[in-house]
Amino acid sequence: MKIPFLKNNVYKFGTLFTLIFCLFFMTGCTIPFISQSSNEPVTLNYHSIWESIGTYQETFNKFQEQNPLVSVNYRDSSQVTPSAYKEDLLNKLKNNTEVPDVIRIHISWLDEFKPYLQGEIFSVSDFDSKYYPGIINAVGEKVVNKDEYLVYGMPLYYDSLVLVYNKDHFEESGIRAIPITWEQFFNASTLLTRKDAGGTIIRSGAAFGNKDIEFYSDVFGYLLSSTGLLFPEDLNSDSDTLRSVLRVLNRSTDWNPSFVNSGNAIASRTASMAILPMWRVNDILTSNKDLNLGIAPLPQADISNPIIWPTYFVEVVPKNSKNVRASWDLLRFMSSEESAQLIYSKQASIRRLPSLPPLVSLSTKIELDPMLKELSTYVKSANSPQFDGSATILSDRAGNNKCIDSIKDPLSNGNSLALVSTLPIVKEFCSLK
Repeated sequence: MKIPFLKNNVYKFGTLFTLIFCLFFMTGCTIPFISQSSNEPVTLNYHSIWESIGTYQETFNKFQEQNPLVSVNYRDSSQVTPSAYKEDLLNKLKNNTEVPDVIRIHISWLDEFKPYLQGEIFSVSDFDSKYYPGIINAVGEKVVNKDEYLVYGMPLYYDSLVLVYNKDHFEESGIRAIPITWEQFFNASTLLTRKDAGGTIIRSGAAFGNKDIEFYSDVFGYLLSSTGLLFPEDLNSDSDTLRSVLRVLNRSTDWNPSFVNSGNAIASRTASMAILPMWRVNDILTSNKDLNLGIAPLPQADISNPIIWPTYFVEVVPKNSKNVRASWDLLRFMSSEESAQLIYSKQASIRRLPSLPPLVSLSTKIELDPMLKELSTYVKSANSPQFDGSATILSDRAGNNKCIDSIKDPLSNGNSLALVSTLPIVKEFCSLK
């Protein structure tokens, strides 16, 4: 016996169910009774470097209070070299094996890592007014025809090269003004240098001009950015500007090579000035608490257009993470003003010099270390390098050893033509196209 009413309604119900099913999946919606992921515990594997679990544990706890099913398994790889850490991460991402959910990478690695990363959309207002200048250019890109950025990495701190100087040495040498140009820097170095009766340098005015000092390659990148030269394109020319850059980079400052390490020379008072990032200043002050150090902006090629040279790590999410959404939720949480303030407080409790929070608002809302106040003021008033990102590979002590080693010798020769012949090698070891 046929029942027309029932038959018609079966067809209607079937059609309706099909439409609803397609609607959910075409719009990316999740059907609660089909997906069980929201009710299952998630453990985020977070691989990092240069930061202990103690800095973030309370932040993780607060995140878990709001997300009870999500926990964080934090792995600190500070015991390995940045180069080994970088290579291990790249192998995992390229081979899609044991891929972590969140990883920390240096900004100079972003171009190399980007094919394996999952970006996140942020509004322009989320970045432009909240973060220090230049951060968004390093970690994201503008979405065409939209008021949005596609962001690949979230900074949890900010760092850059600064001029570090011994205040006591300046006072005894009668130097009252901090050098702001390169010529002033070299003149001050001469006044600060001390020699024994035999003419041996017992205190260098500045750790500079030698390829073996720390952050030699960073200074090269900074000088390039100051003069508007591109890396590596403009190494393939014998321009007056490039020759000037090399003259400054290798200019003698009575540096005694036996001191070897510029940071240690500052710590032992055998150097009066050095160009270092703030994390290195923390090391120095930790090893010698009685040092009377100051920091200042880097010497400038053009004081009307001050330039900074940023160098810091950011947190990113791999495309092949099994928990992309939860990972980005964690990074958004850790990047909030409340979390940034908590992270700074924890750092201040376990080390001499905390890191500068990347949020400009916190420069007035929390009691920053005086040195960090100086850095904050400097960064807010300066411009970021107008590079496409390639030159950041020159960042030293950040896992870029192969690239930096390939360029040090031709740089230290001071001959711009020598760079032309080595350009193919530089491109290969610097992972540049």
